[in-house]
This record gives sequence, structure tokens and C-alpha cells, in this order.
Amino acid sequence: MSVLRSLIVPGWTKYIPGLLLCVVFAILTMNIDHVLHRYTAAHLASAGLPVLLAQHAELEAIGDSDGAARIQKKIDKHEAALQKVGGSVGDEWGWAAFFYETFQFKYVAMLLVFGILIRNTVGVPKIFLPGIGIARPLIKPGIIILGVHYVWTDVLRVGGVGLVLASVFIFGTAITVMWISRRAGVSDGLGGIMGAGTGVCGVSAIIATAPVVGAKPRDMAYAIGTILLFGTVMLFVMPYLGTAIGLSQSQFGAWSALAILNTAQLIAAAEWFGEEARDTAVLINAARIMLIPLIVMFAVWFYGLKGKGRDAGFWATMRAKFPIFILGFFALILLNSLHLPIFGGPKVVDSPFWAMDVVYKWLFAIGFAGIGLSISIDDMRKAGGVAFLIGSGAAIAKMILGLVVVLLLGTELLRVTGGL
Repeated sequence: MSVLRSLIVPGWTKYIPGLLLCVVFAILTMNIDHVLHRYTAAHLASAGLPVLLAQHAELEAIGDSDGAARIQKKIDKHEAALQKVGGSVGDEWGWAAFFYETFQFKYVAMLLVFGILIRNTVGVPKIFLPGIGIARPLIKPGIIILGVHYVWTDVLRVGGVGLVLASVFIFGTAITVMWISRRAGVSDGLGGIMGAGTGVCGVSAIIATAPVVGAKPRDMAYAIGTILLFGTVMLFVMPYLGTAIGLSQSQFGAWSALAILNTAQLIAAAEWFGEEARDTAVLINAARIMLIPLIVMFAVWFYGLKGKGRDAGFWATMRAKFPIFILGFFALILLNSLHLPIFGGPKVVDSPFWAMDVVYKWLFAIGFAGIGLSISIDDMRKAGGVAFLIGSGAAIAKMILGLVVVLLLGTELLRVTGGL
């Protein structure tokens, strides 16, 4: 019995209310998303069916049975969409199409927007805050599960490109921010974590680097405030900007992985834009996350901390700072690459990988609920001063340069195939 007790975190009951709140919030929002998706599909089917029926008749008239069969599949799909809402040709659900397609108001946007509104208007009682805090990390097991969407050819092609891009952008940003911070008289602690945060992956990099550079709690509040403020703005701006520019799914995924500083926010933006964008973003972000130990070692070298009790050595730093959850992500990629029938695939209904693919979206939904409910405008106001200007300036430059790079690379080099 004592062994079982040792496995339970003391005071674990305090997390239950907030976690349940996020689960309920996610369930309600996912159901709204489902309704909007269903009526949007019916709206498009109502408009598209007459065209498809005319094409089918023409193909049958000329004896093109293969072409007619392909069109028939589309007709069946459209008719099924109409049947789900009890509609028929000529019916319109423009309101659903406006929110879901035109405005892209899907479950990610709903969880974030409504969560922020709740947190900053009626407020969230303190009893819910601990549970909301542990809901956010549920995005990480969701990322692990996304490994079933990839094969090793994706890792070698897109991941290889991503590793090169991530390395250049990470160290370029970190060096620039740390150097300018030192020239501007910003303390080494604040300049170091601001460089790591804007360079690698936001809050995780800040937490990993803070003890190495001797950052104070106030420094961490400034740096985290800057990262979250920029990420929140970009989370809502970039999907619409990407649509306006005409970026492909894979290009937007790469751009978000390079430009948005915090992992949870970049995953949210990419998922908002589309599944292909999410797949590319997750793969490049994995390459980015793996560089956290190296950025910690760079901070040790840059600030001359060797011999000051903060230099733990390369392998000790790797063991202490390496994000272990990424290993699970790559393990699932390996299993998916083997194409074992027992596991199936994310598109093979009722297979283990199909079931896991269903679970990831719920983990994301609960995590995004936690993000929305935890974004406090007052907390983000903590970002300020010279460090804020340097960090935000570097982040904006990184976003612009990242856009230029993905436009030059094109779509195919960044597209995840999943083995297809």
C-alpha cells in the first residue's frame, strides 16, 4: 500500500476541478465544431450535387464508366452529407459555412477565444487554476500520438530540412538577442533566457536555461510574458495571413514552426490552418525541441560560465535537458514505418493507430482549453522594457525571414506524405 501511495503526487485532488473544467469545455466545443462541420459539408453538398449529377450523366452518355464511377463516389459522399442534417438539394446553411470555412472558426479558435474571454471577463476561480495548469501539458502526449502520421522518409526529407532550418534560426536568433541584450545593458540572466526563449521553443527553453544563466524570478516573468504575448498575437494573426498570402498547408506548417515561439501555440495555429500544416509543424518542431540542450550549452559558453559552478558538461546537460517525450514520438514513427498489419494506420478504421489518432484530438482539445483559460492579459503585461523590445523585435524578424524561406522552398520539400 505504501508503494502505491508513493506513486501519487501529494495534494493531487487540487488538480481535479480545473482538469474537469477543461474536459467539459473541450467536450462542449468539440460538439459545436462537429455541428458546424456537418452543416458546412451539407451546404457545400447542396450546391455541388447538381453539377456532379450533370457530369455523371455526360460521362455515362459517352461511355466513360471509370470517370462516371469516380463522380458517383463524390455524389454518394454529398448525398450522405445532406442526409446527416435531413436536408436536400437547394437548402442552404450559409451561416455554418461562414463560421467554419470563411472565418475558420473551428475547435482550436473556439477554445482559445472563449477561454481568453472567460479568463479576462468573468474570471476563473482559484480552485480551478491548478487543474488548468496541468491540462496544458496534455498537448505533449498528443504530439507523441501524431507519430502515427509519419514514416521515416518524412523524417529524413522534411525533418532533415526542418533540422537545418531550426538550427539556423535558433542559433541566429539566440546569438542576436544575447549580443544585443548585452550591448543594451540587459542582465545576463534576462538576456540569456530571452535569447533561448525566442530562439528555441519559448517557455520550455526559458525554464531549461534559467538556472544556467542565473535568471531571477522577475527575469523569467518578463521573458515568459514576452513569449506568450507574441505567441498569442501570432496564433490569431498567422492563419489568416497565411490564407491571404496563399501558403500551402505544408508551407504554413513550416512557417509556424519557425515563427511561433511556444510549442503549444504553434501547434494550435497549425492545427487551426489544417491537418497537413499540423503534420509539417510537429515534425519541424520536434527537430527544434531536440536542440534545447545545445542552446543551454551555448549560453554557458556565451556568458563565460565555465568554472562558475554552472557548467555541468555536455552529456550531463543532454541528460538533464533533453525532452524525453520526443522519443515516444519517434518510436511511433518507427512502428508506422514498419507497416505492420496489427497496428493498421490512422485511416484504417478500428485499428490501434486509428484509435490513437482519435485520442490525440481530444488531448489537444483539453490542452487548448487549458491554454485559453490560462491566458491572462494582466500576466502578459509583465513583459516590458528593453528586453521586451529586443525579444519581440527578434521574433518579428524571425517570422518575416521564416516566411521568405518557406516561400523559396516551395511545397513539395516540406510536404508530409505519411508513406502514401
